[in-house]
Amino acid sequence: MQFIPQKRGKYMLISASGRLDASWAEHFTATFREYIRQGWHHILLDAGDMNYLSSAGIRALVQVTKLVQSVNGSFQIIQANSFVESTLKMTGFGNWLIPDYPDDMPQAEEESAKIENDGFETHLLDGSASLKLSIPAGWLPWKKTDKNSHVKMCFSKQEFALGIGAPDQATTDSGLLMGEFLAVDGNVVYQPPREGEHPDFLLAEKDYQPAMHCIQALYCRGDMSHLLRFSPTDKKLYFGIGEVAEKALLETKSPMAGFVLLAEIDGLVGSAIVKSPGLLQENHSISFPEIKEWISFCGERVYSRQQALVFGVAARQENKEGHVLLPASNMYPGLYLHAHAAVFPYQPLESGIIGMKEATERFFNGPSPLALFHLVEDSRPVTGLGESAFIRGVCWCAPINNHQEELLWE
Repeated sequence: MQFIPQKRGKYMLISASGRLDASWAEHFTATFREYIRQGWHHILLDAGDMNYLSSAGIRALVQVTKLVQSVNGSFQIIQANSFVESTLKMTGFGNWLIPDYPDDMPQAEEESAKIENDGFETHLLDGSASLKLSIPAGWLPWKKTDKNSHVKMCFSKQEFALGIGAPDQATTDSGLLMGEFLAVDGNVVYQPPREGEHPDFLLAEKDYQPAMHCIQALYCRGDMSHLLRFSPTDKKLYFGIGEVAEKALLETKSPMAGFVLLAEIDGLVGSAIVKSPGLLQENHSISFPEIKEWISFCGERVYSRQQALVFGVAARQENKEGHVLLPASNMYPGLYLHAHAAVFPYQPLESGIIGMKEATERFFNGPSPLALFHLVEDSRPVTGLGESAFIRGVCWCAPINNHQEELLWE
């Protein structure tokens, strides 16, 4: 088969020629999935030169329809020849056929915009919204912990957090299970401190509030003020986590901001605890190579083309020393950033302004998360991996209206 795409306003018009049968069904689905991944959610198939359609081909059309419907898009077929039209009607899919182009579709393909942009579009959600930051648990590596240093935290809606902790449970000593976690709108993803272990998750449902015993936590409560969307441009293929954090600070006009990012991954750079800090017998300075017994570093950029759910706290402060709870960036002078990322199998996101609660719940109620990382920079010359970066996605952010100077800055 051959495909000729045309961008017509919000529509992607694709003229297809050839046979849509078992030999071409997988290629057809992959091609259209890529258009949807790129943000084209209203697809019009010109089937005038499609000379054959089999059951395998119809199955491919069904898959494309389900994908666009998952993001409130549309899939329609125009100018189908008599064979394709009769096949669709006899199999019960005649509703895909339309007699003419949609009224709101431009008659000709639009030229690409000549204005240079940074790939971001910004939407103000609530100019009065903000977050309040607290640090209920402030463990610093590598200090001995005990039950007196564990803080039990319950997470409900409008609450966001990242840190190190263990799920609340009846029998096991939580000190043996301290690993990274993030909480978004009350839902928690937790990485057990064992190499190769899949993350676990706890969902806020009805009266249930996920609970964690934490030794370290950055905690925010409140509402998001802005929505940022970003997607590739002709000159920009991906967006670094530091770049997104700086954009959040700029748009919120605040020296400190919290943000939730849901985006397709270009490559993550991160680490994870593989040995619980609760096993420390004394305060200890751990250096290389012993550190590899406690922390696993990814070693390469990972999880390309999957989806990341990130919660982070960012700040821009001059003449400050970085702190372990908000370390200084080596790649963005003056930026301080702490972020955790949960990896999910890719799902397309709706276009336009979307709600954080609805968007994140789709992922929590879908396939299980694949991994959880503490995002780090690897700025080593030549061999360094750089920073985590994303292809396209959304970022909800808000100013943090209180600063705990005595904890965040040395």
